[in-house]
Amino acid sequence: MAAKLLEGAPLAEKIQNELRTDIAKFKAAKNRPMKLVAVQAGESSAGTRGYAKSQAKACEDLGITHQVIELPGDIKEKDLLARLRELNSDSGVDGILLFVPLPQQINPRNAQVEISPAKDVEGMHPENMGRLFYGTQTVAPCTAMAAVELLKSSGVSLAGKELVVVGHSEIVGKPIAMLLLQSLNESPTVTVAHIATSKAGLTPFHTKRADIVISAVGFKPNLVTADMLKDGAIVVDVATMQVPELDAAGKPVLDKKGNPKKKWVGDVEFEKAAEKCSYISPVPGGVGPMTVTLLMRNLVRCAMASLGR
Repeated sequence: MAAKLLEGAPLAEKIQNELRTDIAKFKAAKNRPMKLVAVQAGESSAGTRGYAKSQAKACEDLGITHQVIELPGDIKEKDLLARLRELNSDSGVDGILLFVPLPQQINPRNAQVEISPAKDVEGMHPENMGRLFYGTQTVAPCTAMAAVELLKSSGVSLAGKELVVVGHSEIVGKPIAMLLLQSLNESPTVTVAHIATSKAGLTPFHTKRADIVISAVGFKPNLVTADMLKDGAIVVDVATMQVPELDAAGKPVLDKKGNPKKKWVGDVEFEKAAEKCSYISPVPGGVGPMTVTLLMRNLVRCAMASLGR
């Protein structure tokens, strides 16, 4: 069985096109484009730089102003919180996000709480998380929404399916579970596996009986192997990591300068899993393109709410 690919780019383009009408309405009403501000404290990682670049491109394509505010790595927490409050009160800013990880002297929860729920484009403020729990959210964590939207694009009914989420982070795993459970009659039966499940050796027990597996761990390539999956399962791989590229003999592949090449991979043993599954998302090209697009959708929803729409 060769799996069909759940590709993010075509779905992302469709959603972006749907956003253009509201973006134009906002610009006409405010006489300015929407504005997204990203705050970076300290040095950025390769992943953060890639995310920032993708944001900038998406904003440019949609006619949205994108600004990155770079703050020193030794900034005091109180000074970062004060900067976030300034952005909250700036009527020319419609959405705010905070790149992580933050310097160790800053508590990420304190910083996230400081962002106004009305401008919280990542859906991480406790107020927005509470609305997610009740199913009344305007915005939600982008990567979690991306995974669920990509899953639904398969067209397969989720009602009553056994679905396992691997990973229970606050920004992906837990929100995925909440998003999946919002329909009274169309929800799957959701199991969330996590590090304690793994330590007990029970993760394969759960994944082998799952009709759908969504993996969102991100620190161990090939964490989910093909033998952990049911024949015909649907797999959404949320993780993205860089690893050395190896040749057929297992030796590092070098670039023209003699440096080891790297490639992007996810949690799932892709090639072998793709022979066993009915649908699978690739890495890269699956959840990634959707994450930035749903960040844009969150921004549009925040901005339009400020107009009372």
